[in-house]
Amino acid sequence: MGSVARHPTRSARRGLALTIAILLGGPHLAAAQNAGMGMAMPTNTLLVAQLDAKEVVGGSSSSATGTGAFLLDPVKHTLEYSLTYQGLEAGGAKSIALHNFGIGKNGDAVRTLCGAAAQPCPDGSSVTIAGRLERGDGRALDNDLIGEFDSERVYVEVVGGNGKPEIRGQLAPNGAMVKIMNYVAHLAPAQGTGSNGSGTAILSETYLPGGKVSVLYAGTVAGTSGAPTNAALVGGPASKAVFSRKMALPQLKLRFSRDKKTGGSLSGFYEVKSAARDALLATRLEGNGAAGIVVTTSRFPKGELYGALEPVR
Repeated sequence: MGSVARHPTRSARRGLALTIAILLGGPHLAAAQNAGMGMAMPTNTLLVAQLDAKEVVGGSSSSATGTGAFLLDPVKHTLEYSLTYQGLEAGGAKSIALHNFGIGKNGDAVRTLCGAAAQPCPDGSSVTIAGRLERGDGRALDNDLIGEFDSERVYVEVVGGNGKPEIRGQLAPNGAMVKIMNYVAHLAPAQGTGSNGSGTAILSETYLPGGKVSVLYAGTVAGTSGAPTNAALVGGPASKAVFSRKMALPQLKLRFSRDKKTGGSLSGFYEVKSAARDALLATRLEGNGAAGIVVTTSRFPKGELYGALEPVR
């Protein structure tokens, strides 16, 4: 049977840390699942969805956003997921489901994550859910459906409390064959904040010719004391994870719900020289012991949420 939890489970964290792929819609915002040229293809496929109102067929005026990471195992025919959405405007989600069709049209529901015939969705307009879909949960994860996932013909849609679709995002893999270091972070309250927030974040470093490294990052936070104001890489243990302007992620773009009171989505892209002493790279922090990401709000300028960056091996 499928399962859903308000926060990511340990098994979901381990599974989602196997590989990262990002497709955020812009020409630069893409990361690969493969760790380098000539390496074997991974057994699992990670598909990432960025949810908003623009992809809803028939229109939606919602300012809500979301980030979802879905790990497909074509051998065991299972699907693990971690999904954070924030700012739903019609109350808590009535249902969240995967549908089979491409961009621009509606398709049949193939798997239900919560609501409808499955267990109810968690209360609240800003929530992180995680779970695992097994054999026998809805339509079989057979080779035909796996092919639809790989062809970007599956999307996730959140239906609001009024029964109308509010946000949607296409699940997208990426097969770029370049040297990549990929990370996933499950964001939780930083020590001493007492926050109720949570989130899902992903980061990828792509090593290019000429010693350049392109860095891509994205995430969504929910249930925070206010809208996110900044984000930074941090090194060392979680107990010392504090935001610093020097380590702030460059080219940060923030998206908020309409009232801007809590939660939001963030993304960005930047390039650095790998040989530069001040190059902002997770791999360097990891080499010195640990790497993580911290997200700030107005109430917690030193960081409200923190997540260790778990490397893909």
